[in-house]
Amino acid sequence: MGMFDLLKILAESEVDYVLVGGLAVALHGYARTTMDVDIVLAMNPDNLARFISGARLAGLHPTIPVAIESLARDLIEQWHRDKGMLAFSLRTAETQATVIDVLIRPVVAYADLRRDALVVAVGPYAIPVASIDHLIAMKSGTGRNKDAIDIEELEKLRRRKSS
Repeated sequence: MGMFDLLKILAESEVDYVLVGGLAVALHGYARTTMDVDIVLAMNPDNLARFISGARLAGLHPTIPVAIESLARDLIEQWHRDKGMLAFSLRTAETQATVIDVLIRPVVAYADLRRDALVVAVGPYAIPVASIDHLIAMKSGTGRNKDAIDIEELEKLRRRKSS
């Protein structure tokens, strides 16, 4: 299952989310490769139910040995606090399947991400993509080389868009 398939599942399941991470950076205009789809979900019960239902229909399973319903339980908060969990990852059984990462406690709150999201057409789907400013905030301080490069490129894109 590829990235487009995952975006299609989110759209067709009417999941309320914002795309973040490398794919969001690419959709802003910096050509970069990524191997996963990073999202932040609205964590209300109805939206989580739509996400879990869509994920099940698509054959997605958590990459750790827990039930997918764990995403809708307080366990996630405990795993974040006790084990430092940053994302709840799902994938199909295919060896080359793209992983979808649901960020557990993003640096930028979901409401802010959604409010400032840019809607990008990907095929027939309208994809909410985190703003450049929010992507920079989320990638700052991670200590990861690829995030430092993304920040540099996002700042260039921001300067071009403002001039």
